[in-house]
Amino acid sequence: MPTPFYHIVIAEEILDNSRLNASVHDLLFDCFPAFLFGNVAPDVQSISNYTREDTHFFSIDNVEKNVAYKALLSKHKELSNARRLSPVRSAFVAGYMAHLLLDQAWIVEVFKPVFGKDVNWGEFRERLFLHNVLRTFLDQRDYDRLPSDIDHKFALNLSATQWVPFIDNKDLHRWYKFVWEQLKDRLSSRTIEVFAARMDMEPEDFEEILLDDALMEQRIFSRISRIRLYEFRQRALDNIIVMLNDYFSPDFGRV
Repeated sequence: MPTPFYHIVIAEEILDNSRLNASVHDLLFDCFPAFLFGNVAPDVQSISNYTREDTHFFSIDNVEKNVAYKALLSKHKELSNARRLSPVRSAFVAGYMAHLLLDQAWIVEVFKPVFGKDVNWGEFRERLFLHNVLRTFLDQRDYDRLPSDIDHKFALNLSATQWVPFIDNKDLHRWYKFVWEQLKDRLSSRTIEVFAARMDMEPEDFEEILLDDALMEQRIFSRISRIRLYEFRQRALDNIIVMLNDYFSPDFGRV
């Protein structure tokens, strides 16, 4: 549910985290473009015919039924043993899993309790709109934090590998190009444009709130504080580090 640029900045923070095992750090560093793209790849469903369940391995309405990244590895057991994959492919899968963990945590800890169907403030459509305003706010913040060489870090030859068995490489390439073009020009993300079109609204409807600090406090941060969002991010990052250390451990996925 966080936007691609939120996921990309999280990927940078993963690599800088001292609790990431040295061997895992070295592999992800050496294959960083694949790891970066893995961190945004699940959202290929937004420009293709895949459903969220196809790419994310959980349903928003039944989000706590399973652990998404474990469901991925259970369904596609050939991905569960990182040592049997090429380094670049294992880095991509690791990024993909990080995305799933973060998205599932967002649904459970942020979306459902604050903006979801069963919350008792406002109309559901209003809550969906404000949820997208929040995601756009975080997206713009993280887009501005991207390193100046992010387009080079993201540079990847997708045709060299069959990344995952459940997504066609042609669809991954279209999604990669959509994200990379926003990284390359460094002018602005297209997030407002995408969300506005999805909700049949105008970008100005989003900007009216985003550009007004008082409205942001009144309509967004009165519902979920900046501190709560920061704590969510740190908790998710901690859990991703544990997951990645486990995934690359010698005994994980051994058959």
